[in-house]
Amino acid sequence: MKFSDASSTRALRLFECFAQEGTPLSLSEIAKLMDTPISTCHALVAVLREGGYLYTNRRTKRFYPTKRLLRLARSIAAEDPMVSYFEPYLRQLGEATRETVILGTRQDDSVVYLDVIEGPQVIRYSAEPGDIKPLHSSAIGKLVLGEMPDEERARVLDRLSLDKVTDNTVVEKAALDAQLRDAHAAGVYLTSGENVSDVMAAAIPVVVYGELFGVAVAGPRERMKAGYDAVQAALMQVGQALKTDFE
Repeated sequence: MKFSDASSTRALRLFECFAQEGTPLSLSEIAKLMDTPISTCHALVAVLREGGYLYTNRRTKRFYPTKRLLRLARSIAAEDPMVSYFEPYLRQLGEATRETVILGTRQDDSVVYLDVIEGPQVIRYSAEPGDIKPLHSSAIGKLVLGEMPDEERARVLDRLSLDKVTDNTVVEKAALDAQLRDAHAAGVYLTSGENVSDVMAAAIPVVVYGELFGVAVAGPRERMKAGYDAVQAALMQVGQALKTDFE
């Protein structure tokens, strides 16, 4: 099964369409959702069927993914050495705080979530591995900026578009830089309604084999504020355990 770069992108978009719609789709529905000519979709679907990633209902002529992609994804995820290493610490942090716990790292001028363990409470912050977040308004994003050398951070801030994600987003470069310096000194990076209006998050930096990662706890603002001392203590405890492992 061979794909060009463009076809690979379309294949990912196709699976995202199935995830979004949650139902078998006809060729014309796929073409409409992807805003792609039917002839192009036909060729893509044919390749994915041949590879065992899609099957067709013979009566309705609609397509749906098989579990082959799921099996591959699980196999890949299980072999990720960084996520596997962090997982017991993330679970420990989740049990201590009962909030959503996130592992993330820098990806170009954004942050990508590598693992997410959602809290057990009905009202909680929800996210997924693979989510992309801004540097200037997310807790792990601020961590990435704050842990940079001063000159590098100044260059990155100069080229970033500091969009106002919510009414609380800090978009003044000088104010953001001052906030980052204070957070760096404290060892904890906070956002309060800056990326999601009713969510507060706290993140700590962890360096593994020279690579910077962020470990964050996120939840509803009022609950996080009320329990912040306990959240901070749990974060620091896990951070120290991780640091000790690499000393």
